[in-house]
Amino acid sequence: MNTAPISDAAAWQRLGRVTGIAGLAAVVLLFVVLVGSRAEPSFTAPAAEFLAHYRSPNTVASPLRSFALTIGLVTFVWFGVALSILLRHAEGEAPWRSSIAMVSGVLFAALVLTGNEVAAVFLADDLDPQIARYAFEESQAAFANARVALGSFAVSCGWVIASSRFLPRWVGWLAIASGGGLVLCRIDWSNNIWLAPYLLFWLWVLTVAVLLLRRNFHGVGRSA
Repeated sequence: MNTAPISDAAAWQRLGRVTGIAGLAAVVLLFVVLVGSRAEPSFTAPAAEFLAHYRSPNTVASPLRSFALTIGLVTFVWFGVALSILLRHAEGEAPWRSSIAMVSGVLFAALVLTGNEVAAVFLADDLDPQIARYAFEESQAAFANARVALGSFAVSCGWVIASSRFLPRWVGWLAIASGGGLVLCRIDWSNNIWLAPYLLFWLWVLTVAVLLLRRNFHGVGRSA
């Protein structure tokens, strides 16, 4: 008796569950970091306010919060890579969109982690206010670029989902809408309008995670 298809189905089922769990964990970790954190100063604030921000124990770059942020971003990489593998299977021959999604997801995490805010917090007691301002603006610029990579991830995933119906088609269009918004908001990167597509993206991640945890992958191996 040939049990290979059953083994394939079990492997895809396991990958689907890992993807769903990683997606839920990433959302929880990243948003827990923000709960109770100090509000960021505006770009037009005095330099002394940026220094006070980094000297506060409640900034996102503080040791405990930055640790949780790093774990959350790495968990998102797990989600992004695992989802890309699932979508590659659904995309079929020449899976270029799912490959772009994988690279974009990794690039998002890498760009977020390149900011200088952790170093600014570590040296806050001896930091010049203008250097504190520069560290803040540099990290915000890096995050703005990271959102473009995140938009690329969302659009690529959404395109595959909408065309392959791996998940409900509206899930694909939701990803495309949030991803397109994230890319376009880079034009005016200091404007908080990016928050709308950004929150929509994480709502999409939650939706995908729940759908994958509930999905039955029986028979997937046979269609490969």
